[in-house]
Amino acid sequence: MNALLRSSPHALTLGNVLCGTAALGALIGGGSVHRAAALVALGLLFDLLDGRTARRLGVQGPFGAQLDSLADVITFGLAPAGVLYVWKLAPLGGLGQAAVAALVVAAVTRLARFTSAAGAPPAPGPARFRGLAVTLPAAIILGAAVADLAIPAPVAAGVAFALAGLMVSALPYRSFKDRSVAWVLAPVAALTLALGLYSGQALTGLGLALALGGAGYALSAPVARLARCLHARATH
Repeated sequence: MNALLRSSPHALTLGNVLCGTAALGALIGGGSVHRAAALVALGLLFDLLDGRTARRLGVQGPFGAQLDSLADVITFGLAPAGVLYVWKLAPLGGLGQAAVAALVVAAVTRLARFTSAAGAPPAPGPARFRGLAVTLPAAIILGAAVADLAIPAPVAAGVAFALAGLMVSALPYRSFKDRSVAWVLAPVAALTLALGLYSGQALTGLGLALALGGAGYALSAPVARLARCLHARATH
């Protein structure tokens, strides 16, 4: 295997870095939230491809894992937090800044925990994450911003704190890293089409699909935990 092919997963990860950096640049330069969201979405595509490419080529290793986590801090931590601040939280002053800080700190913590556990042997059964993966809050925030949902700023801050809490929690979430990119994107495409037809706007449909689909996934673990607790209480 030549060196160029072996380095292709790292090139994809660096593509993720460039997308996240460009999204931050768009926000700093007064560009539209939509442009920043599109760049993060492109970064997500690179993120979906880099790990799968590394596993297919058999070149995954600690350097790639560290590089991937650092890229994700930029694209799925800093950039979405910046979008949320520009879109909703700036008028809140200190509360808005605290909500943004909570998202970034939680994303960094979640990624560090994931990277440190990457070398552990896989558990039997479906692959699972501990805590909400950082791409999901990013999808929810960017989807809501693209659809321009009429969310009051204090509610948006509360959602940010809740997402931060889910990222650093020990709740188990089903992982789809063992699935193909097409398998992951197909439900998003179907939901986008349905909501686009409902709203009459393709971009709004995409935003709603990301926000609602992401929210459903984010709530799946706490709802399942609550159901188990209620069942255990009812049987005692």
